[in-house]
Amino acid sequence: VLENISYHPKRAYTFLKRVMDILIAFVLGTVSLLAYPLVALAIKLEDGGPIFIIQERVGKEGELIQLHKFRTMQTNDVNKPTLEDDPRITRVGEFLRQSRIDELPQLWAVVLGRLSLVGPRPELPHFVEEYRKSIPLYDVRHIIPPGLSGWAQIRYDVPAYSVETNAKKLAYELYYIKNRSFFLDLRIALKTIKTLLSRRGI
Repeated sequence: VLENISYHPKRAYTFLKRVMDILIAFVLGTVSLLAYPLVALAIKLEDGGPIFIIQERVGKEGELIQLHKFRTMQTNDVNKPTLEDDPRITRVGEFLRQSRIDELPQLWAVVLGRLSLVGPRPELPHFVEEYRKSIPLYDVRHIIPPGLSGWAQIRYDVPAYSVETNAKKLAYELYYIKNRSFFLDLRIALKTIKTLLSRRGI
C-alpha cells in the first residue's frame, strides 16, 4: 500500500469532494440549528455548565485546528481518553454521544475546510506526538484533510487508545488514502448513516 500511495492530490476528485463537502455540510448544518436550543437547554438544565467545548486537533499537513462540540462531560480533560462508561459523561452527554448530536457543530468546520465529511478522524496533538515516535509513517494520514467519519471507523470498530491499536487503525487509513474515490466515500457515508440510525457509536 505504502509503495503506491500518491502524495500528489487527485485534483478532479479533490475539487468535487470539496464542493460536495460544502453543499452537504451547509445544508445539514443549517437544518441542525433547529436542534441547538433544545440541546443547549438540556445541557444547562443538567449542570449549568458551558454548552460547547473547543478542542485542538491535528489536521491536514499537521496543522492544528480548533473544533467545536456540544459538551458531554463534566470536565474536559484532553489528557485522558474517553472510555466506555466514563464517569465524567453526563446523562445528557451520553444521549448526545450515542446519537452523535454532540458532533453537529463540526459541520461548520467542514464548511470552513478544516474537516471533510470523510477522512481519517483527527487526533489530539499529544496523542499524535506519541504515535509519531512509535508508529512508522504515521504522518502519512495527514496528507489529506481529516474527516467526521472514515474507513477506519467503519472497518475497525475498536477504541484506539494504544500504540498497537492505532497501528492497526493506521493500516485502514492508509488503505483509504490510497483508494479514495467517490465510490469509497459513498460506501463510508452509507455505512455511517446505518450506524447512526442503529445508535451505535463509531
